[in-house]
Amino acid sequence: MKALAFFALSAVATAAMAAAPTTPATINISGTSTQTASVTGSSAVVNLATEGTYANQNLASNKGNVQILDGAKSEQTVRVHNGVMINAALQAGDVAVQSASSNVGNVDVAGKQSQTTSVTGGMVNIANGNGCGDNCNPAETATAYQNASSNFGDVTIGANGKSTQKTSVAGLAVNVANGGDTVAVQNMSSNYGQVNIWGTSSQTTAIGAGSIVANLAWGDKAAAYQNLASNDSCEPPPPICVGAACGPFQTAQAGGGNGGWKPKR
Repeated sequence: MKALAFFALSAVATAAMAAAPTTPATINISGTSTQTASVTGSSAVVNLATEGTYANQNLASNKGNVQILDGAKSEQTVRVHNGVMINAALQAGDVAVQSASSNVGNVDVAGKQSQTTSVTGGMVNIANGNGCGDNCNPAETATAYQNASSNFGDVTIGANGKSTQKTSVAGLAVNVANGGDTVAVQNMSSNYGQVNIWGTSSQTTAIGAGSIVANLAWGDKAAAYQNLASNDSCEPPPPICVGAACGPFQTAQAGGGNGGWKPKR
């Protein structure tokens, strides 16, 4: 079984680490991969990491141990139209990840995959903990993930598999972890945990009109999960599903980002 522990792409520690160093993730593309990102209009794509935090934002995405195998075809498209997409980790030890057309973790594509994200205005991902202090107490940190057309964890699309996932919002899609020991996960067209697709999977999320799609973990020890078009298989959640318990996220939660890892759970 592929381990969810590798789902984060490398953030490199700048000092000696108290635990064994993580193995850098690898993206191998032997098949065909087409990725497009377009942010137009009044545009702003902002990725903000303040002192001692880890903020990651990708757009057309891949990220971790992602394999597009020989003969496979992957198409990922992001359009935001009138702008925005903000990803921010605000307090020491916080982790904010936002991807858009996504993959992220241990994802193997042997068949066909088409993922489309179209927003029009919005998508905001915020991690705002309590500040973890000089020794970076993980119980004071916040973790926020938001993906959109998704995959995320430990997902396999078999050689005869076909996965089509679409997300469209129109106005805003907010994912916030606010407070100590909080985690907010929002995927939209989804997969997320351990999911295998050997046949045909078609998942669509469309929210129009006055749209707001919000997933809020608000207050200490809060956890909020929202998938929408979904699959999940993260129940009960392994450590990676309830915080940045492994992978290069450790560099954000280790002494203000400078080495030494203490797992959240």
